[in-house]
Amino acid sequence: MCALNTWTSGHGVEIAVAGIRSSVILPCQRPHSGSASRTRASSAFSLIEILTALAILVVLAALAFPALMRSIEKARLAKDSSNLRQIGAGLLLFAGDNQGRLPEAGGAVPWGSTSPKGLPSWTEQISIYLGSNRELFLSPIHKSRKQDPGYFLGTRPAMASDGAFGAVVLSRMEAPSETILAGTIGAPEMFTPGDWDPDDYTQSPAFDGNKNSRLKPFVNILFADGHVRACTTFDTNSMTTEYGRGRWYSF
Repeated sequence: MCALNTWTSGHGVEIAVAGIRSSVILPCQRPHSGSASRTRASSAFSLIEILTALAILVVLAALAFPALMRSIEKARLAKDSSNLRQIGAGLLLFAGDNQGRLPEAGGAVPWGSTSPKGLPSWTEQISIYLGSNRELFLSPIHKSRKQDPGYFLGTRPAMASDGAFGAVVLSRMEAPSETILAGTIGAPEMFTPGDWDPDDYTQSPAFDGNKNSRLKPFVNILFADGHVRACTTFDTNSMTTEYGRGRWYSF
């Protein structure tokens, strides 16, 4: 029987049979490079998968964008309504100090100037009741007119009754909850830039301009009893622009 002995070295295996030593060189075992590449490829995103994910994100963004814009517009309308309520409080405080008469508007009057009758703009007349805060008169809806007021004063009852510019008298209103006291201007371009005395003596700033305005379909209307409502059109069943009930602007 022959004796068999083996040794290992860095390059192979040496075998000794019957005292004869010989070397057998065995190749070194290395990882197969192809299997590693396949592993890396399987764990990475393919170009098609990336494009598909991007397409899904674009579709989701397109679906969410209109809802986001509606939410933004509702927030602006709510802030606009809050401004109007505070303006209404200022108007009623003014009337309380002036025998129930609201401030008189008188044409295009810049802030710090006076009308032909020597009166400041109605916004300036009531500003002392609002902490002299001019920001309240800037509607958040009118982003293109950051320096001009976004609200008009409801002066039409005086014009319809007396045929001239004048102050509206609260006690003459038959239905304060229906009488327009002020409102958001539907189209700011109806007034001269720098005019801080916008009114509705001879025009309908809320609804006439609303036909082609970015505000469509809603404008805020402040009524003489202090409540504010977002409206799309003039409703003769619940609104009036004169001392009587259900009266539309008639020029």
